[in-house]
Amino acid sequence: MKLNVKRLRLVLAVIYSLSAICLQSQINPAHITIARDSFGVPHIYGYTDADAAYGLAYAHCEDDFKSIQQNLLAAKGMLGEVIGKEGVLFDYGLKFFDIDTLVDNNYDQKLSADFKKVLAGYIQGVNDYAAKHPEEVLLKKALPFTAKEIIKSSTLTLTLFAGAGMALKSIKENHIELLHQPNEVGSNSMAISPARTEDDKAWLLINSHQPIEGRFAWYEAHLKSDEGLDVMGGLFPGGASIFVGSNKNLGWAHTTNYHTFGDIYKLKHRGNKYLYDGEWKKFETKTAHLKIKLGEIKIGIPKKIRSCEYGPVFQTPHGWYAIRFPGAMDCRAMGQWYRMNKSSNFHEFETALKMEAIPLFNITYADVDGNIFYQSGCQVPLRDSSLNWHLPITANTSNFKWNSLVPYASKPSVLNPSCGYLFSCNQTQYSVSGKDCTWKGNFVGIQQFNYNRGERFGEMLGEVKGKFSWQDFLRVKFDKSYSKNASYAQNFKTAFALDEKKYADIADVIKKLKAWNWSGDSENKNAAVAMIMQEKLQKEWKVPFAFLMIKKQPLLENDLVSALRYTKKFMLNKYGTIDVKLGDVQRMIRGQVSLPASGLREVARAADPKLYDKTKGIWRITGGDGYIQVNKYSKSGVEINSVNAYGSSSHSESKHYTDQMEMFSQEKFKPMTFDWNEILKNAERVYHPGE
Repeated sequence: MKLNVKRLRLVLAVIYSLSAICLQSQINPAHITIARDSFGVPHIYGYTDADAAYGLAYAHCEDDFKSIQQNLLAAKGMLGEVIGKEGVLFDYGLKFFDIDTLVDNNYDQKLSADFKKVLAGYIQGVNDYAAKHPEEVLLKKALPFTAKEIIKSSTLTLTLFAGAGMALKSIKENHIELLHQPNEVGSNSMAISPARTEDDKAWLLINSHQPIEGRFAWYEAHLKSDEGLDVMGGLFPGGASIFVGSNKNLGWAHTTNYHTFGDIYKLKHRGNKYLYDGEWKKFETKTAHLKIKLGEIKIGIPKKIRSCEYGPVFQTPHGWYAIRFPGAMDCRAMGQWYRMNKSSNFHEFETALKMEAIPLFNITYADVDGNIFYQSGCQVPLRDSSLNWHLPITANTSNFKWNSLVPYASKPSVLNPSCGYLFSCNQTQYSVSGKDCTWKGNFVGIQQFNYNRGERFGEMLGEVKGKFSWQDFLRVKFDKSYSKNASYAQNFKTAFALDEKKYADIADVIKKLKAWNWSGDSENKNAAVAMIMQEKLQKEWKVPFAFLMIKKQPLLENDLVSALRYTKKFMLNKYGTIDVKLGDVQRMIRGQVSLPASGLREVARAADPKLYDKTKGIWRITGGDGYIQVNKYSKSGVEINSVNAYGSSSHSESKHYTDQMEMFSQEKFKPMTFDWNEILKNAERVYHPGE
């Protein structure tokens, strides 16, 4: 019999691949311990990092399986079948940016072997939970989930975060000039050097702003293994590593940056061809087969997607536009976070950063050696500075097709500034410390604008001339005010100069606005007027509130008067008076718990409200401050205090659904520890996954 060598090699390759998958996926739950502390936060121990990832997945599924499924369904292009219109937009994004193909083609080569074991462990935890709880499965045909889908989900999310989502929105709405506006995904962070603190320790604030529930809300966990993993912090549903937090040697925060992460090209086209370098070239085309849930039925939607030399093409009645963003070209971001989790000193942490795999986010860092550090992590095209990169680009030539990125050494960074402090609140990278400690570089597309949170942090930190007290640190974090000397004052100045005699019908609300101290304390009876006025203006402009502070021209008198007339009418109708505490207007609400909420949009104590009860005129806080860590680092160890907006569970019947709300509202924290014996001693429950 003649031996078919090619066939034998194929069979052996298949056997090898299946064996490798089986070996990677055989996690024994008996090797994993989940210890729930008194707030339900899972502390997870495993023999290996993969064991810990399995335990993380299982514990997180116990608390919020729905959100994990939704993020993984987006990676399958099936989210529209479950949540309808919002979901199908993510399904479309997956296909539009060809992220599923990117991950399929690069997963084995671009991700390290040890990290792939972590992903395999995590996804086994998700699938094992699904098998034990079939009643919680949202879409049975989607099972089993795969490790690649973790990477597809994260790559899609990060691509959209890193400008591509705003690019699609700005093209669709025919407002490409608004592409670089800030959005509501903000954050605060700061680090103080031991030379400037009262106890000679390095201090770090981790304070990322996200929605406070749902599939992009922070979940708190602690991961520990015999392979050196020991890290505590926040992650999103479907995340296999900590995204912001601390290990026993160092900690880091993320804030969103607003560089020009990619480019939009307006194409000249006719039929199925486009002009490029003086030639008419054919578009490449494919069809995305999407499904959307409408009521009780699901409708199939075939969507033709064209692509050109620049990238995928978005077609609108006002033009065809190509989009080119580096975030859609790299699937290694989760692997970088894993390396950051495992780092034990600044050198190892910076080595992880030099992977340059995460497409956005500033980093603020502190460690037990006393280092503080800031870097604007990003994937930004290395553009020819002699060309005009004004968007949309209409040249239709290869000169504007970049193929490399700004290198690590050219990105904004500051290590151990002589000023002794660093801060990042989404402001420009030229203002992250004192005026004598600024970064001096430049590149095409760097963020230039400032707005209130960064301005206030800069003012307040600069006012401290000697050592910082812990009270100073917390005072900056929980500041509720707009600066009277910066962007808010500039763009809202007309509101505070209105003549009540000219507008007799709203003279009383004008007087209250002028009497307001520009702060959002929950007891403040003038702040409610400002808050409702601002919500009305934001709704009318259809932009994030931060944009109103940085747009080129101040708000006009007619717009402000109209918003104040609305405010007075609304308040009299809902409350019978304009003399109402801010905390009676905006509240933290979950289940049966309703608490007055301090803070305002784009102050350090960020509170993003949404009208919740139209009858009573109650706004509910849906974003802004959420998960927070305030940490101290020294040779004697790490001190971590944290709080989350609601609690560790998304199940309304759980006591951990709302048990951190009062603490959060009172600006207090719970102490956390890496001491495993202490964790076990005080745990409310200790178990193996599945028990």
